[in-house]
Amino acid sequence: MPTIALSPCKIPGLDREASCGTLAVPERGELPGGRTIPLNVVVIPSLTRPRALSEPIFSIAGGPGQAATDSAARIVPTYGDALRDRDLVLVDQRGTGKSNPLVCWPYPESDIRRFLSPPAPLEEIRRCRQTLEQHADLTAYSTPLAAEDLEAVRGALGYERVNLEGGSYGTRVALEYMKRHGDRVRAAVLSAVSPAGFRNPLPFARAGQAALDNLLAACAADARCQRAFPEAKKDFSTVLARLERGPVTVSVTNPVTGRREEALLGRDLFATRIHLLLLSSSLAARIPFLVHRAAAGDFEPFAQLAAEFGRAIVEQIDYGMQLSVLCTEDVALIKPQDVDPETKGTFLGGARVRHMIEVCKEWPQGRLPKDFLAPVQSMTPTLLISGALDPATPPRFGDEVARHLGRGRHVVIPEGSHVDGGTCIDGLVQQFLKAGSAESLDISCVEGIHRPPFFTG
Repeated sequence: MPTIALSPCKIPGLDREASCGTLAVPERGELPGGRTIPLNVVVIPSLTRPRALSEPIFSIAGGPGQAATDSAARIVPTYGDALRDRDLVLVDQRGTGKSNPLVCWPYPESDIRRFLSPPAPLEEIRRCRQTLEQHADLTAYSTPLAAEDLEAVRGALGYERVNLEGGSYGTRVALEYMKRHGDRVRAAVLSAVSPAGFRNPLPFARAGQAALDNLLAACAADARCQRAFPEAKKDFSTVLARLERGPVTVSVTNPVTGRREEALLGRDLFATRIHLLLLSSSLAARIPFLVHRAAAGDFEPFAQLAAEFGRAIVEQIDYGMQLSVLCTEDVALIKPQDVDPETKGTFLGGARVRHMIEVCKEWPQGRLPKDFLAPVQSMTPTLLISGALDPATPPRFGDEVARHLGRGRHVVIPEGSHVDGGTCIDGLVQQFLKAGSAESLDISCVEGIHRPPFFTG
C-alpha cells in the first residue's frame, strides 16, 4: 500500500499547523505502468492529536475545476469544534491546483477581456486542447477517477473510514465515492446537490429565472427597495432590450493592473453575470441597484463588479479540467432539442447551452462506468442542504438524491441561495459530524436565515 510522506507546511491565511505531501496515482487506472500524476494533499491535524479520531473530514471542492487546498483558510473556521478531534484532509482533484492542473484561459493574464468577455471562441478551445494534450490525457479527468483518487489518499494516510463534505460539484464526487466505497464512509454532508446526470448548464436557465423573479418580487415588497427602484422589473427588461440591439462600450478599472480601460458588455455576458450574482445572497442584494443604473445608461457599476467577479472565477477554476468533466458527464447528455423547452422565456436563454455543445465537439470525451447515472443507494448518514432560491442547483436535485438515502435528511433554506448558510448551517454541519446522524438535528435556525437588505446606493 503506497504511503504519503507528509511534512510541515504553511497555508496562506491559516494560523494553524498543517502537513503537506503528494501521492502519485495512475492517470488512467486501467493502464498499469502508464503515466502517473501527483495528487496534492494537505492535512490540517486535529487539535487533540495524537488522540484524534480515526475518521477525518475529507472536504471536496466544487466548480468543477476548483482546487480544494486553495480554500483551506476559508473553510477551516466553518468547521469549528468538528476539527477538535478530527483531521481535515484536502485533496486537489486531478486537473486542479497542484494535481497536474489543466490551466486554460484565453487572453493574457492582465487582459480585461479575460474577465469581461463573451465565451471563449472555438479556436481558443482548440488551442487549449492541443496545449494540454502535451502533458495530459484529457479523457482521464472525470468524477469516477477522482473518487478513486480519494480512496487512494485514504488508504495511503491509513484512515479506516472518512466523513465526506462537498458543495455543488463536490457533491457529485462525494456521491460517486459513496457508490464505490460506501463502507469507508461514516457520514456525508452534501450542499447544493449536483448529482450525476445534472446536465450542467441546462438547469441554470429555469432555476436562474425563478431566483430572479423571487428577488424582484422581494424588492417590490420591501419598502426601502421599492422606493429606490419602483420599476425594478421594467428596469431589467429595459437593459435586456438595449443589449439585444448590440453591446455597449463601458469604462472599467482593470482588476489586475488598476488602469482604466474600455470594454464591451453584451447581452449574453450581462445575463451570465446576473446569474452568477444570484448564486450569492449578498451579491444578489445589489442587483436592483446595478440594473437600475444600467437602465439609466450607466453600465459602469455593473461592469466593474462583473470584471472583479470574472477575475475571481478565472483564479479559482482550472478551465481545462472543467471542460473534461462537463463535456463527458453533462453536455454529452444534452440533446439539441432539449435546449428550447428548458430555456425559452428566461433571461439566460439557450445561448450558453448551445455554446457548450459546440465547445464539447472540440474536447475529447472520456468513458464512464455503466452505473454512473444510477442513483446512489446508501444507508450512510447524510445531511443534504439546499437553498430554495438557488439559481443553479435548486432543491429538486437534493430531493431526488435523498429519496435513495435511507438515512438522509434534506434541509432546505427558504431564503437561501447556492451554498449559503452562515453560523446556522455551520452549526448544523458541526452537530451532524459530531453525532454521525441527522435524525435528531434541530434545524429550526434555518427559518431565521433571511436575504440581506437590498443595496440602494
